[in-house]
Amino acid sequence: MQSAPEGAINLALGELGFPMPLGLKEIANKLLLDGNPCYTPNAGLPETREAIAKTYSQTSANQVCVCNGAEEALYIALSALVNKDDIIAIPDPDYPAYPSLCSMFGANVVRLPVINYFKDIDWVKWELILKSGVKAVLLSSPSNPSGFTFNEGEAERFGALCNRYGIIVVIDEIYASLYFDEAPICLQGSVEHLIRIGGVSKSHCLSGWRIGWIIAPEEIITSMIKAKQYISTCSHWLSQKLTVEALSEPAIAASIRQLLKSNHIYITNILNTKLPPFATAAHVPEATPYIMLKNQNPDDLDVARQLANAGVITVPGRAFGDSGKGWIRLNIGVELPLLERATAILYQQN
Repeated sequence: MQSAPEGAINLALGELGFPMPLGLKEIANKLLLDGNPCYTPNAGLPETREAIAKTYSQTSANQVCVCNGAEEALYIALSALVNKDDIIAIPDPDYPAYPSLCSMFGANVVRLPVINYFKDIDWVKWELILKSGVKAVLLSSPSNPSGFTFNEGEAERFGALCNRYGIIVVIDEIYASLYFDEAPICLQGSVEHLIRIGGVSKSHCLSGWRIGWIIAPEEIITSMIKAKQYISTCSHWLSQKLTVEALSEPAIAASIRQLLKSNHIYITNILNTKLPPFATAAHVPEATPYIMLKNQNPDDLDVARQLANAGVITVPGRAFGDSGKGWIRLNIGVELPLLERATAILYQQN
């Protein structure tokens, strides 16, 4: 926020604040020295598509379109799916870009509320909405901002609803590797018409390298690759080459997940002992780098401004939908000394 003083700690960003793994820096340097960056096929280098496909079950390289980050992947996927006046359902709360992207294509957005501190689904309400002409559901899982994921029973029930009404599901799984105990349930096998979005920005601390992707049935991915051709031609040669190396070594993602888990343990212990003076509740999910704090002051924008003035930048919950009003979102995925400093400031605020 503009009111934040110089040197304020930014816990509002949607990326991890850990450094890029040194091993990947060294590999990138060698790739650049030994290679010749150039245009790649629109869908991505064959070896990059193959490396991505191998991280999914029952997926071939022909189902992969490499994009410039998950954001472009979402844009391309929606450009191939959404027509004017289509109805797109989005959970509430969820990533703020989703309604904006849908509006760019002339779609009408309806929201699916996640209730009880972002932990439960009102299935009666969801079915009433989904059976009313919804073409697609667009969601993140784990969710930004709440970390919500379906359990096995919920995934089956959600899949059954979407299948019954012929609904396409576009699922943004950019945070799928940032879990603390059990990996999130996958919707593959539950949802008949499924398009998956992924990337290495969060899992490998490669947000600046801009590699995301779409996984879709071959009969659909072809039109998305055509859209990619005219939107940005191709993704960066070096970034694609580095992605192959990053995905070939699971220990890299595991080490980043462990860094985040250490912060998760730290903040959980503090919040379980005592909440910040301005907060009445805390939501600390089992995935994503985010936590949410419910404020005594229902004006979350005002709370975010006050915290920014004090030196910690957060996101007002209303940015994610009506269900987020009265909450703020914080990104704990920063280096621990920075998180400790930010926490000290939070506990000084009334």
